[in-house]
Formats: sequence, structure tokens, C-alpha cells
Amino acid sequence: MKSIVVHAGLPKTGTSAVQAFLIAHTEELARAGIFYPQHRVDENGVSAGNAGSLMERSGPLFVASPREVARTLEEFEASGCHTLLLSSEAFLPELPGIAELLPPQTRFVLYVRDPLAFLESDYNQRVKRLAHVDPFEPSPDAYGGWLGHEHLYHALDSEAVRSRLVLRPYLPELFVGDNLLTDLLDTAGIDTAELGDLSLAQVNLSYSLHALEIKRALNALPLGPQLQERLDIHLQSCPLGPTSYTLIPPADHERLRKIADDELHALALRYDIDSLEPMRELLREKPQKPFHAQRLTDAEVDAVVRHIASVGKRLTRRIAQTLDEHPEIELVHPSLRDSFAAAAAELDEGSPAPKRRWWWRRG
Repeated sequence: MKSIVVHAGLPKTGTSAVQAFLIAHTEELARAGIFYPQHRVDENGVSAGNAGSLMERSGPLFVASPREVARTLEEFEASGCHTLLLSSEAFLPELPGIAELLPPQTRFVLYVRDPLAFLESDYNQRVKRLAHVDPFEPSPDAYGGWLGHEHLYHALDSEAVRSRLVLRPYLPELFVGDNLLTDLLDTAGIDTAELGDLSLAQVNLSYSLHALEIKRALNALPLGPQLQERLDIHLQSCPLGPTSYTLIPPADHERLRKIADDELHALALRYDIDSLEPMRELLREKPQKPFHAQRLTDAEVDAVVRHIASVGKRLTRRIAQTLDEHPEIELVHPSLRDSFAAAAAELDEGSPAPKRRWWWRRG
């Protein structure tokens, strides 16, 4: 019997990296008997994955689509492959409806992340992508709530999903093989012998603490999507400041760890799921990362600005210009104004003088 595997997240569990690998290796996958439909990937390696293979747009949302499901199953049959593999976080809210449309041999694979790590990752993404300017809030209800459990519970309440679901811990210590991809393929029962190197590239990198703070401050400016995207790319490469850190104060960490453990335990009891118990045990003993407050010295601010100037001269000039045009905007780190003004001035001083152009005049 042919196999169908639907990887549906949850959010913040490495789906972008998996999809970037799969879309780059569709030919190798096909030779191994795995059909992975084509989809778009943006410049940051991020995409909606195979959302359009099972769903269609309804306003801003995706909804389960009998037409798209039928089309994808026809393409799978015509491919001659033995396994259809689909991946998209967008599947999660619609999983019960999708389950009703797919054949009974379909398996759904979901990953659950440490709630505290999810909370910080969600904050980081909001600063990166949604122009968030407020400091981190150590609350399980912040930023839409941790874990995406609302959609997970909705999916688990569906017998069509629950009876075919594999719930896996998103924790490197518990992955089968070297990484998330090897764990997913093993869970899906896919033989990886013919697939070669299964290393995952890092996609949509988290910021260092210094880069996060500069982006948070600059989010107050009307830079526009193009400048924001270039700023994001340059800050992802910023080597300054801690890269392994937490914004959760130790006292809040202890409190939140207890809440998170209780929620994971309640989920296991409610749906008779024991696959997350090893993750609970590891997380209870896992030491907290070094705590860093969201503060930078003027020298640290200036160092990040100089990094931006070294890799994005035009971006630096545009930010300096915007800061000059909007003196009324309050910044989290006020010294940014002087740092960008100085960096732009240095760039202008170092620019070669424009060449004089001569041409013949016809009299």
C-alpha cells in the first residue's frame, strides 16, 4: 500500500529547515520513491511549504480543499513513487478537515517544542518580522500563547486525526539520527539509505542579543519592507553579543518551567499520549541558559551599527537619513542616532569623488 505522510509543524519546530532541504532535493527523493510536491521558498529560505497541495486560499487563510487534495493524489499516483510526503505548518489549523479528505493510510506527524524555548523564539520572530518594539514578556499567554496548543487540541479532538497521529518531541537529544529531518523520515518509515547527506542548513537564524536589541529599536522607524528585509539579513550575520542566552529572569524561569511541565503532563493524560514523557524528564533537569537583560551600552550599540555599515553601506545611509527626518521618534537605544550619523558621515568621507564627464558639444 502506498504511504502518505503529512508533517504539520507545530510552529517553531524547524519546519522551514526541513522544507528547504526537501525542496532542494526533490529529484533525489523521487529516485528513492518519495514524491514531494514543488512549492516556493523566499530569500530567507522560508515558505508555506506544501500548503497549496491540500488547501486553497479563502481570504487571508488556507482552508482544506477537496479539489487540491484530489489533484495532489493524482500527481502522486502518476509519479510512480511509493510515498507522498507533505510539509506545512499551515496544515495544523485545518488538520481535522484535511484528515477527512485523505485516504485512511495517511499519517500525521507533529512536533512539540519546549514551551519556554517556543516563547522566546516567538518573541524573536516578532521582533524580526512584525516590527515588535516592546521588551520580552515572560508569560505563557504572551504572543498568542505558547506551543500553539489551541490548534493542537483542536486536531487531537478529531478522531480522524488522533487515530493516525504521531506526536514527537522537538528536542535534539531525543531525535532519531542526527537531526529533525532524520527523525521525521524515521517516524514516517522512510528508508534514508539512498538519500545521502541529510544535514540541515540553518534557516531563518535567530539574532544575537545585540542584534535583537538593535532591530527592536529600529522597528520604531518607518523603514519600509525592503529596508527591513535587508536589515534582517545583515543582523542575522551579526557576530556581536551573546548567541546562547535567555531573556527569562531566573525566578520567572522556575515558575514558567512548572507551568509548562503541568501543561505537557495534562496533554499526555487527556489524550493518552506518552511520547512526550522523555522530553518532560529532560526539561525538568535542563539548566537555564545565561540570563541577559535587554540593555546595551552605547559602545555595544555603536559596534553593531559599524557592523551594519561594513556590510550595508546604502542601508546605513538610508537609516541615518530616516533618523534625521524623524527626530520625534523615541528609540529604545537613543545613541543609535549619533552612531548612524557618524557611520554615514564616515562612509561619505570615504567615497571617491565623482568623476567629471566631458563630451563634445556640437555647434
